[in-house]
Amino acid sequence: MPFFYCLPGLWLIHASAPLSPIAAAAVVLLFVLGFWLFRGANQQKHRFKRDPDITIWGQPARSLDGRLLVSGFWGIGRHLNYTGEICIYLSFTLTTGFASWVPYLLPAWLMGLLWHRSRRDERRCHAKYGELWERYTRQVRFSMLPFVY
Repeated sequence: MPFFYCLPGLWLIHASAPLSPIAAAAVVLLFVLGFWLFRGANQQKHRFKRDPDITIWGQPARSLDGRLLVSGFWGIGRHLNYTGEICIYLSFTLTTGFASWVPYLLPAWLMGLLWHRSRRDERRCHAKYGELWERYTRQVRFSMLPFVY
């Protein structure tokens, strides 16, 4: 596992050309988006578990039976925190450019890992919540990529 995380850094040791300012700005924006998704989704869930009467994005938190959050990020996708993590590591990898596919093993591996984890989470939550989980998945239709998957 640690092997994949160090690939972009190892590749940057031998980087031949710096990123253009536009490419660097795009990479930074992807990182910021990923960080916002990852930390924002996790923070909303944590705050809701501590106090169901919180506000999310300026509105009272909505939930199903007080148990499953359907506000904020959790009303858009069931695993947007995983999507944010993929964006973060993809941004790290994009700093290496496109001279080789090797650094891209990190986001590819992470996509597979987190997709598998999301499927496992879905099965576990269905077993735990039963009919409530089915209602939740009807309301929050997308898993990791809004309007796609």
